[in-house]
Amino acid sequence: MRKKQTKSGVEGSSQLYGLLAALSDDLALPLLQIKSVLELISSDNFSKVSALAHAQTMLLSADNGLQLIEAYRLVLKAADPDSRQFEPVAIGAVLQAVAHELSPYAKKYNTALEVDIQRSLTPVLVHQPSLVAAIQVLSSSIIRAQAATSQQKNYRLLLAAHRVGGSDVSAGVFSSVQGLSDRTLRTARALMGRARQPLPSVPAGAASGVLIADMLCTAMWQPLRAAAHGGLHGLVTAVPISKQLQFV
Repeated sequence: MRKKQTKSGVEGSSQLYGLLAALSDDLALPLLQIKSVLELISSDNFSKVSALAHAQTMLLSADNGLQLIEAYRLVLKAADPDSRQFEPVAIGAVLQAVAHELSPYAKKYNTALEVDIQRSLTPVLVHQPSLVAAIQVLSSSIIRAQAATSQQKNYRLLLAAHRVGGSDVSAGVFSSVQGLSDRTLRTARALMGRARQPLPSVPAGAASGVLIADMLCTAMWQPLRAAAHGGLHGLVTAVPISKQLQFV
């Protein structure tokens, strides 16, 4: 088994400042959505049915903001490797659970969620909360980015996991969003702390999720990298197959 990384991938306070700046921009979006809905339903002639529908939109926006905050907290905790327990995890179950939880949010953006998992995948060795948070915020960010950069009326988001090489599993998120190349990611990492928007190829409201997912994946094993699958573009990480027999 490869030696577990002891560094979180967070280079210092400047990177965290850059991430916090991007996060503050992205959190402004769900807060503005909630504010707009509250202003609408405060109208005297607003129907109860419409109010309930808009309340659901507010709930989705609030959930998305809370997911970003929780993922950011995991980034901060990743600086202490002793605080994270690595364990065998069925990665297919993780992707299915994330897809199920994000289904209402994806529907809001006219996005069909799909899961493609290679059969008989061996459990992988990861910090499960970090893996779940990384896939979750990466997926929601790409859902928003896809809707903002395309004129389509319907979209696809694919969560996939496949064996690569002899000892790794590749897991990631794929869509029609282009411009998320390895070079773009390297540039974004270098600009962290020096540019308020280190990922200009991603629309406003979506950058921090990509950056947080990248940091969480780096803290576990490997940073995100660009990939393609089923005619879609995406970002993936590689995690090692567990040598242990325990399922989690």
